[in-house]
Amino acid sequence: MNGVVFLKVLIVSHNVFSKTESMGKTLEGYFKDFDSNELAQFYIHSQIPTSKICKNYYRITDKDAIKSILGFKAGKVFTENDIRTSRNDSRTDIGVTASIYQRARKRTPLVYLARNLWWKLSHWNNKALQKWLDEFEPDCVFFASGDYAFMYDIARKIAVSRDIPLYVSCMDDYYFYNKNSDSLLGRFQHKIFIKTVNRTMSYAKKIFCICDKMSADYSQLFKKKCITIHTPTSISDIAPGKDDEKTRKICYLGNLGYQRDKQLIEIGRVLRERNFNPNHIDVYSSESRQEILGGMIENNGIVFHGSVGSKEVQDLMKNSLAVIHTESFDKKIRQCVKYSVSTKIADSLSSGTCIFAYGPEEIASISYLKQSNAAICCVKSDDLETKLCELINDCGVRKKVIGNALGLARKNHLPERTPKIIRKEIFYQEQ
Repeated sequence: MNGVVFLKVLIVSHNVFSKTESMGKTLEGYFKDFDSNELAQFYIHSQIPTSKICKNYYRITDKDAIKSILGFKAGKVFTENDIRTSRNDSRTDIGVTASIYQRARKRTPLVYLARNLWWKLSHWNNKALQKWLDEFEPDCVFFASGDYAFMYDIARKIAVSRDIPLYVSCMDDYYFYNKNSDSLLGRFQHKIFIKTVNRTMSYAKKIFCICDKMSADYSQLFKKKCITIHTPTSISDIAPGKDDEKTRKICYLGNLGYQRDKQLIEIGRVLRERNFNPNHIDVYSSESRQEILGGMIENNGIVFHGSVGSKEVQDLMKNSLAVIHTESFDKKIRQCVKYSVSTKIADSLSSGTCIFAYGPEEIASISYLKQSNAAICCVKSDDLETKLCELINDCGVRKKVIGNALGLARKNHLPERTPKIIRKEIFYQEQ
C-alpha cells in the first residue's frame, strides 16, 4: 500500500458516525477515506448507526451502564446489517430518555459527578466488550474527547490493557475553561476531571487539535506533540454560484447553544427594523428547548424551520445570499468557545456563498475567517447595521469575500486532506 501500514483503529466517542449530528459528521470527515475494515467504533449515546464508513460498532448507553450496576447485561454490537442508511437522524432517544439528555445538557457540577460516578460503578468493561475487541484486534485507539472524565478512563484503559497507542482528538476546550468555576462544587469537580485528563494525556502518543491556537497552547499544557486537523468540508463541488441566481435569503444552519440564539435575534431585529431585503433570517436547527424556541419568532426577524437533511443543508447554503456564523459576546461563553471552530465553517467556506460572521475577534472561528477576509465580519455590536448593509447591498464585497473563502477551503478543508494527515500521523512508519 505504498508504504502505508494497514492498521485497525478503534474510535472511542460519545456519538456515532453520522451525516447530520455535529460530532458524528466531524468524525466521518476525519475517516472518510479509510477502509471500513480499518475502523470500529465504541460509543455511548442512544443512537443507531446510519453510516457505512464503519461497519463494526459497539454501543453501551447511560441506561445500560446504570442497569449493569444492578447485574443486567450491558452493551450491543451493530454490524453492517444493522446500519440504517435511509435515516437522516441517528438519534433514538424519546420520552423520558430524551428528557434526561436535555437536563444533562445543563452540565451542572452534580450532573458531572453523578454521571461519572455511575459509569465508574458500571460494568462497561465486560466479557461482551472484550469479545468484540478480541475479534476486531485494534492497533490503536482514537479518542474524540469531551468534558466527562469517565470517557477518558474508558479510552485510556482500553489502550493500556491492549498495550496499543492512544491518540486524542480535541474539538473544544474543557481544560483551561471551567464553566462551573463560580461554585466550590464546580471547582472540586473540575479538579477531579483534570486529574483524569492528565493521566490520559500522559499516556497519549499525540493530540489532534481543531485549530492552530489550540495546538500551540495544548502542546505547552500537556507536553505532547499536537497536530492541527481542520474540519473537512462535505461539499464536493467547491465553486461559486452566480450572485444574481441566488435567492434573497440569509440562512443560519446549526445548533443554537452558547447564546447563539440571542446573537441571531440581534441580527434579525436589525434586518426587520431597517426593512432590509431580506428582512429576516431563515433558521434551520434541531433545537427543541422551549426557552430558546420562544425567541425564534418573526417579531425578532426570525423564521424557524426546524432540522433538515444534509443534502438540503448544502442546497440551502449554495442558493442563499449569505450564511451566518455567530458566537456570543458574553464573557463567560467567550472563554468556553475560545478555541471552537464550528463544523459548519468548512461547508460554509466551500459553498460559494458569502459568510456573515458576528462575534468577538478573539474566538478562533471568528479570527480564522477575519484573518483571511473569508467573511464579512462584524466584531462589535455597534457596527452590526453597517456590516449588514454592506452584506446586502455590496455585490463586489460579497464576490471578493467568496473568492477568499473558496481559496481557504481549498487550502485547509478539502475532504481528502484531513484523512491523509491522520493516516500519516498514525499509520506511516519510519523506514
